[in-house]
Amino acid sequence: MFSKIAIRNIPNQIFRALETLADLHDRSTEAEARQALRAWVDPLLVQDSRNTRRKEVAERLNRMLTQVNAGRRGTKLTPSHIAEAIKEERAEDVEDWFLGEKEPSFSQLSAIASFLGVDSDWLKHGDKALYPPEYERLSENPFEAVDWLLSWGLANSQSDGTVKTLHLIRAANPTGGLYIVKESDKGHFRTFYTPIHVSEEIGAGGEASLAALFVTLELLYKRYTAMGSGIMVLGYQLRPDDIEQLTKGNTHPGSLLKEESRSMWWEDIWDREMAPKHHYWPGWKSLYERIERVISARTHLNELRTQIRQGATTMACSDN
Repeated sequence: MFSKIAIRNIPNQIFRALETLADLHDRSTEAEARQALRAWVDPLLVQDSRNTRRKEVAERLNRMLTQVNAGRRGTKLTPSHIAEAIKEERAEDVEDWFLGEKEPSFSQLSAIASFLGVDSDWLKHGDKALYPPEYERLSENPFEAVDWLLSWGLANSQSDGTVKTLHLIRAANPTGGLYIVKESDKGHFRTFYTPIHVSEEIGAGGEASLAALFVTLELLYKRYTAMGSGIMVLGYQLRPDDIEQLTKGNTHPGSLLKEESRSMWWEDIWDREMAPKHHYWPGWKSLYERIERVISARTHLNELRTQIRQGATTMACSDN
């Protein structure tokens, strides 16, 4: 709530000029005075808005760099590394962006986002998240599912590349939600959440998805161990608070995938020799036995698993 102000001792010639302008614009002298005051103050408001925009962009740039370096292996990046990577002539200009003294263009912000594998809309406008998670319903055809798991695909972050490491994550809670993180050869990450629950807290639809997942994981193991491409597949069980950070998308996925969270669950859950020897979570054995019965009862899926165990690793082989 603003107080009213009274302006005294206005020179006669100024007041008469206001009256003339008020007549010209068909409004009261008081309204004309308000308009004149607004026109005088507006440039300051615009400048203040620009300062706020520069400050907000600088805050996002610094937050982004902190997150990227938290998940980065090796040398930590600085504004000068970014300047060179996006082909700026001087590091000083980029340093000024991080200090909030200058504002980068949208194309410059997009170039930074592409280089670092973050969402460009977040960097430019504060929309969405740094690493926005994507929804994925894995194909129940194991060959199609494995092809998708081992391919980078099209990223919203405008980055591309090939999968270097595939991270398969089970939430370490009773529902056991399945999450997938793809890490590219450029050091970029994509996070996916799925409707699959690797637990016994499932219905008939969940059984079908898990049965397909078991066979998919078996094929994935065969494919990746036979490949000479150097793709690594790692399993994890993440605590609920880490899962929450992962799905919010404002924390670098690499910083959440710690060594102590590693688990070989994905390699053993489908293996008839290894599964009975382990107990990765409560209900592990009964889940394995339940899904094995489902696979055995599904003719097509059982046939696919038989082909995989006979050496088929691609869709073409499965059609023979």
